[in-house]
Amino acid sequence: MKNLKRVDLWVGVGLMALSIAVWLMTASLPVPERGIGPGQYPRVISVMMFGLGAIQIGTSLRGGLPERSSDRTYVTQIGRALLLAVISLVYVRLLNLIGFPLLTPFFLVGIIRLFGYKKWKTNILVSVISTAVIFVLFNIVFMVFLPVGRLF
Repeated sequence: MKNLKRVDLWVGVGLMALSIAVWLMTASLPVPERGIGPGQYPRVISVMMFGLGAIQIGTSLRGGLPERSSDRTYVTQIGRALLLAVISLVYVRLLNLIGFPLLTPFFLVGIIRLFGYKKWKTNILVSVISTAVIFVLFNIVFMVFLPVGRLF
């Protein structure tokens, strides 16, 4: 558990840096006369993200940081995180071409498998049902149309 404190510290720093970047990028968005509009909503989220990052840093520093370890599990975990980032990047790049309903089950199966779940039938079932629920929820309830792809 102590080893996670160092990771928590850097996640908190990353959240705070990301929130500052979002704040700066949204400076040119229009501000409505009343309410929260397209210029204010990202800023509200970035303030909340900055606060949560600060809380994360505070809780990780309480009690001190652990000594650095040369354990090979860190290499495995970093490799898994990098593979997740690459898979996510490929998913985002292929999303408009292949489409959400067709690509997402494969993405979810891969991610679930990457994190160690071994039962194929359950993995596939959860991936397909999750994709269907998300697709229907966004397209029908929220009226946010997810990409269906250009291949078909």
